[in-house]
Amino acid sequence: MLLAVEPTPPPAGGAALDQVLIAAGAFAAIYVPLAIFLLRERDGKATTLGRLADRVAAVDGLPRWAGLPGYLALISLIACAFGVYWDVPIHMQNGRDEGPLANPSHFPIMFGIFGFLAAGVVSAGLAKDPLPRRTVRLTPRWRVPMGTLVLLGAGLIAAAGFPADDVWHRLFGQDVTEWGPTHVMMIGGAVTCVLALPLLYAEAAQVGRPPAHGRSTRVVMTVVMGLCIIPMAFLMEFDLGVPQFPATTLFVISGFLTGWIFTAGRIFLGRGGALLAWATYTGIRVGIFLITLPIPDIHRAHWLLFLGAAVCIELLALAWRERGPIFAGAAGLLAGTVGLATEWWWMDLFLPYPLPPETSQMPLMLAVGGVAGAGGGLLGWSFARHVERIGDFGPSPEPGSVAGSARGRWVGTAGTVTFIALMALLAAPAGAGEVDVVKQCVGDECRTTYQPIEGTGVIMGHVSYSDDCIGSQGCTAVVTVRADPDEVDDAIWFSALAYQGKREEESQELGDGVLSVAMESTGRAGEYRSAEPLPLYGDWKVLVRLHLPLRTLVSIPVHMPADTAITGPSAGLVQVDDGTEVAFVHEPFMLQRERKPDVPVWLWTTMYGVVIASWLVLLAFYGWLFASSARARTVAAPVP
Repeated sequence: MLLAVEPTPPPAGGAALDQVLIAAGAFAAIYVPLAIFLLRERDGKATTLGRLADRVAAVDGLPRWAGLPGYLALISLIACAFGVYWDVPIHMQNGRDEGPLANPSHFPIMFGIFGFLAAGVVSAGLAKDPLPRRTVRLTPRWRVPMGTLVLLGAGLIAAAGFPADDVWHRLFGQDVTEWGPTHVMMIGGAVTCVLALPLLYAEAAQVGRPPAHGRSTRVVMTVVMGLCIIPMAFLMEFDLGVPQFPATTLFVISGFLTGWIFTAGRIFLGRGGALLAWATYTGIRVGIFLITLPIPDIHRAHWLLFLGAAVCIELLALAWRERGPIFAGAAGLLAGTVGLATEWWWMDLFLPYPLPPETSQMPLMLAVGGVAGAGGGLLGWSFARHVERIGDFGPSPEPGSVAGSARGRWVGTAGTVTFIALMALLAAPAGAGEVDVVKQCVGDECRTTYQPIEGTGVIMGHVSYSDDCIGSQGCTAVVTVRADPDEVDDAIWFSALAYQGKREEESQELGDGVLSVAMESTGRAGEYRSAEPLPLYGDWKVLVRLHLPLRTLVSIPVHMPADTAITGPSAGLVQVDDGTEVAFVHEPFMLQRERKPDVPVWLWTTMYGVVIASWLVLLAFYGWLFASSARARTVAAPVP
């Protein structure tokens, strides 16, 4: 006689030891040969990579320490983009993995991250004369270009994120947000790795073959600088329709990136520079979409257009002759306000709900986007001027352009600090009141409820369904929520989200595992209903989400299955019965349900502090590398 066995849920607290060992073996398989290559190159012996680098240099004219490592970094970025835009939708549709190596999408991410660090090691190993004017001495006989150190720094923090992620899961449980600390290490290392390319190629212009001057060289460098908009990958949750952070962060990141990259392109190239940088961004987004097309049945990311921001900067440049920091700040401000205002129709047309925000909230969004854009414009001016000075490109041929100066690093620092301050103020979601998590068991079934604590300002909602079948297999119903109009009517978004339901066969008719719809007004004050029926059964997790200005993110957990891999009271079945009044709960409690309870506050604070401090140090290191290379303009090249 066969007995039905309840399937074991995927682990929520770190990888099995055998998978850790496999990943360590893959790391060794790459870096042991690289260590041998490094030793042989520094001893002056021939190596396969060295011969390949010389052949590449004969074709592209770049020094051996710039050409091959730069292409390896680009290939690694493509591998990571393929893996990440495959991996995140899988988690949204299916939930957790059985282990880090049980998901095939993790392999291109892992090897891509290893590739960034490998590119830095290869560049350092190939670093022989001719070298740029400013280098860093690693040993008495070994100097490396500054761009090499960007590759090494980005590669090290990205590679460290892989084991740190497993340690984080063991300490704090599964962190399913893209902006989790160790995820920021991996993704952040990947997207800042691209900063090495304009620095390496500008250094190469000092010693390399094609000539540094001429519009064709500037066009190529503008495209390379345009690649630095790749940090838009941090908007992936918005692109997929499951943002876990306030809407203001979308406008801060978008304003800063467009202000930075498009302004830098316009200043560096002259007429058409912002549009060329925009075309580079669009090529990146279309390329990501195309490389993921062979993966069947995944939730595909969409993207912001950003054309309005580029056009605004081009039009301002036609009317404003001067090209100093004031122009750059104004260009960024225009990109973050008027430029992003043009995104509203595109969000409505192309991006998944809950974008765009309600129109009444757009002035607030554009205000923070404008401040961030102005900061990005200042960084863009500094960025363009540093690249000009490092590569001896001279000022842009446009009237009104001036060569960069030592103040450029302070202008860029001011822009970057503006962005960091805005993110620090606006990125952390806030709740509305406090609740007690209560787990009650009757027989083998345990339920979790969230009881409001009186006097803490909890928002309450009355929940009802078009069909009272919640929990029954195949149950779908329109969900209606009635709340105090004064508390919900000024929402940035009021939406319903159903996710991680792809394991159910019926889910193929319900958004393929993810469904995000609007909560529409019924005409009665404070009452809203879902635009479509929602799945209220099986593995589906269903939330009614409320986002209030500026940072309040709360939700009603309508249905969430029991999860025995989770410790603590959140593990029980959540099921709101028809006609029940329940609390809106701080949303991270729901979307990051796998977090371990009762972790000491000091441990959270310490670990977050370590990650944040390491990133601030790394960003300062990047700035120092660019500034030092630019200041070395009159320093004689090292004697062989």
